[in-house]
Amino acid sequence: MVIKKKVIFCALIAAVLVTTAHADVAECAGIPDVKAGARELNKSTPLMVSLNQLEKQGESNFRPNFAEPESRCVREHFDVAGVPVSVEYSPFTKGDSTLHYRVLAGSGEAAREILVIYDGLASLMEKKGLVFFVIENRKGNISYYSIFRDQPAYADLKPVFTSILDGSAKPLATVRWPPGAKEPVIDAFDVKRLK
Repeated sequence: MVIKKKVIFCALIAAVLVTTAHADVAECAGIPDVKAGARELNKSTPLMVSLNQLEKQGESNFRPNFAEPESRCVREHFDVAGVPVSVEYSPFTKGDSTLHYRVLAGSGEAAREILVIYDGLASLMEKKGLVFFVIENRKGNISYYSIFRDQPAYADLKPVFTSILDGSAKPLATVRWPPGAKEPVIDAFDVKRLK
């Protein structure tokens, strides 16, 4: 019984911390959703464009880079395996690299952040449609989980978020820059999925 109370207490504290992270962000109201239909793009070319941009940023700035959105709101709260999750939405805007969704899960050392970023250069190189990446930066390990051609609907993204957070998703690629190394290291590259 004491353990159950502690688990419930910890879950409540975690929920408060995730909610506090969005304290200055209003809940979304009446936001339009694009029609489902964006398809996953399992091509290595746009991914390599993004990885090349990351490398050019250097070791000290080795993280997904994007312009901070002009507006944002909290689209949804839900739990994955007892961990509270909050999803921020920003209206899609074109640019070099713009943030469309930010997912915050857990808190403290276990806190996780998943980003949905539009990449202008990868879109230009792809020539057909827009390119969006679903990326998680976890303590310097940057994992690319999905690439979408065209703007993904939230209904397309939520299952990806959930599978990343519950551990069932396999990244397309994971890269990190070891301290003092001359270049980043690719720890995972899914050659079966990437053409």
